[in-house]
Amino acid sequence: MESIVTNLAKAAALRATEGGIYLLECSLGSVLECAACLDVAFRRHIAERSSCREAKLLLQQIARMEVGLRNSWGMGAKEEPETYGPNPEHYFQHESLHVYQRSLQVHDSLAPLCELGRKRDRYAVRVDQLSTSLTINIAEGNGRFSNLDHSKFLSIAQDAGTKLAAYLDLAAATSSVEVEDAKSNLREVMAMLHGLRGYLAVPEDGDGPE
Repeated sequence: MESIVTNLAKAAALRATEGGIYLLECSLGSVLECAACLDVAFRRHIAERSSCREAKLLLQQIARMEVGLRNSWGMGAKEEPETYGPNPEHYFQHESLHVYQRSLQVHDSLAPLCELGRKRDRYAVRVDQLSTSLTINIAEGNGRFSNLDHSKFLSIAQDAGTKLAAYLDLAAATSSVEVEDAKSNLREVMAMLHGLRGYLAVPEDGDGPE
């Protein structure tokens, strides 16, 4: 939430310059990251569904205005403002991605470890951190305007997923929690991330995604 505000303030100072556009995109990325954090918070049972919906509606409005501002600065955005338009099921485009929804299923499988995390179990805390990083970087990457930036955030998500797999094993070895469901979902997420990064490797003036 802080990153949304601070990057937007710095972007406004620079306005329609390369630096201003970059900071505006950082702010927009933080909007998507914040929306993903709300999904994680709901699955951690630390936020109510109604509160998450209210917050997402506000974030959606911010995202639409930021995309509009980017367009007005004449940089030829690849996304249309409707990407963040009203939707009865999804507030943001990344929420419809199979890889994002599968990453949320990883969180659904981690309830026993979340309880350990609240007791400050070392491995459970790291599982919490890494699973959150996995999800929010998928979300933020999907909102980036260039394939290179998108791929960068997917790479961060992949790194988090690799470490998460190791910490799931450590948590299972030092407690009685079951991690196979989480690992099964994580394997699918990692396979999809690998495929997405290969797809994004296509040059942007070729047949790559926009």
